[in-house]
Amino acid sequence: MESESGTRIVRILGIPIYLHSSWFIIFALITLSLGTQFSAQYPNWSSSQHWALGIITSLFFFASVLVHELGHSLVARHYKIPVASITLFIFGGLAKISRDPERPGQEFNIAIAGPITSFVLAGAFGLVYYTTPAGGMLSASSLLLSQINLVLGLFNLVPGSPLDGGRILRSIAWRITRDFTKATRIAALSGQTFAYLLMIIGIYQGMSAKNWVGGLWLVFIGWFLKSAARKVMRR
Repeated sequence: MESESGTRIVRILGIPIYLHSSWFIIFALITLSLGTQFSAQYPNWSSSQHWALGIITSLFFFASVLVHELGHSLVARHYKIPVASITLFIFGGLAKISRDPERPGQEFNIAIAGPITSFVLAGAFGLVYYTTPAGGMLSASSLLLSQINLVLGLFNLVPGSPLDGGRILRSIAWRITRDFTKATRIAALSGQTFAYLLMIIGIYQGMSAKNWVGGLWLVFIGWFLKSAARKVMRR
């Protein structure tokens, strides 16, 4: 089913899940990166093992992103806030919540639910890694997924919109100022500052370390976050 959100693939807990067209691009890039990484780290494996595990790990990565967004969604629904959909796209996932929370505490709890979910997943995958034989496919994949979920949770805590940390910052500013609009602007400005910082780091990385791919990727992420932060400010 096609919609403005993309292609609907499944419904979980009554929430429709969509794949944006850009998801296929990032899925292919992550699979390529993981397959190359597994080839370098485990040369004794066959080529089919490297690439099969790359695909499987990519799928589990996006499943982790989906669970992260479900964490937000379930807390929102606890506060009787409808969740229209969840979309997976090139930068991860987005839960489309139908309205803003009524109180700062609700905003804080909805926002923090995502990073907490990622940290729980990091711990679960870490447990799998420590309880399976070293050097095996399950061990290699679970270690990487534990690290990825840890980074995902930490990155989303950056205090700037549209990241979860931006919503946490907004909830704190909202409680202090008692002004939702002013709090939204504070979080959006923080998000734009972080976005510009990412772009500067990306440009520096490309020019000094000659890592143009990594540098351009940081610039691209920074540009996306800056655009999203501006949309938040105009709301």
